[in-house]
Amino acid sequence: MRSLFRVGALLTLVVAVVSCGSPPQAELDAAQAALDSARQAGAEAYAADAYNRAKNTLADARAKSEQSDYEEAKTTAVQAKDQADQAKSLAESTKTQVRDEAQAIVTRVSNAIGDARSAVDGAPQGKGADSDLDQLRADLGQAEAALGDARGSLGSGSFNAALEQAKSAESKLNQIQSAVQVAMKKIDDWKTKNRPWYEL
Repeated sequence: MRSLFRVGALLTLVVAVVSCGSPPQAELDAAQAALDSARQAGAEAYAADAYNRAKNTLADARAKSEQSDYEEAKTTAVQAKDQADQAKSLAESTKTQVRDEAQAIVTRVSNAIGDARSAVDGAPQGKGADSDLDQLRADLGQAEAALGDARGSLGSGSFNAALEQAKSAESKLNQIQSAVQVAMKKIDDWKTKNRPWYEL
């Protein structure tokens, strides 16, 4: 009778250990799959903080599992999955916003560069602003190159790079527009100073 009691107690102990002593592999795998999905959605670039938070939480869950703290590991793995899902959602929305902002700047700058080039190319030579006009043509070339880079990045899906390149082109354009005004004033001043006597 005593031996049966011992066997029963031992079986109860074994069942208890098995029931609460298993690594939460399903939850860890689900969290890893969610993290992989977030990375594929661009979370490393477009939701870096949220992605790294989920990554660190999953690492913490794995560490707890290795320390046989299975209940905490399970809870932390579930949390990591939720964070990874949030990172994916944030990445997708941020990516769209960045793309749209870059495209808007590219369109705006493209039109303005055309206007600036027309003004520079139409300005008369030999009217006191030749060196300014030469510099403006070089600057316009740089702005157009940055704009071309932005278009290329948009086409390849590198939206963060596209936004930076588009902003660079816009910054260059703003400088050009100010310089065009200065050059046009120099030309007007030269015309006034060198006006024929019969127009005085």
